[in-house]
Amino acid sequence: MGNQLTDMAPNTSFLPNFQNLHVVVIGLDSAGKTSLLYRLKLKEFVKTIPTKGFNMEKIKITRTSENQGVPVLILANKQDQDSALSVSEVEKLLSVHELSMYTLYHVQGCSAVDGQGLQAGLEKLYEMIVKRKKTVKHNRNRKR
Repeated sequence: MGNQLTDMAPNTSFLPNFQNLHVVVIGLDSAGKTSLLYRLKLKEFVKTIPTKGFNMEKIKITRTSENQGVPVLILANKQDQDSALSVSEVEKLLSVHELSMYTLYHVQGCSAVDGQGLQAGLEKLYEMIVKRKKTVKHNRNRKR
């Protein structure tokens, strides 16, 4: 499931409206991927049925050196449920500390039902994207 972040959250003040950002959302069955997409797109909770196959609004994934170190935002959804794993438990189970030292990541607790945590997660994702762009630009200038 994927789309341009600026299309999904057009009224988000921290995103420049002239910039296109592409995101890919992946997760386990019943993790709330579709609910999160609708929360971002419509700014409200939409009760969904399990998705068969996948949703694709616009997706382009290539394996190139440019994708190395792409920022990763992990949304620990369903934090509104008592049985939800904590952010630290999700980090531990996914072994995020084993990601490359060049990969920026953030684990954010959230809820597609009430929207809690989504804004903070998207803001952190944007910060990581900006930081990566600066790093890539700096590395290009050093090679010249």
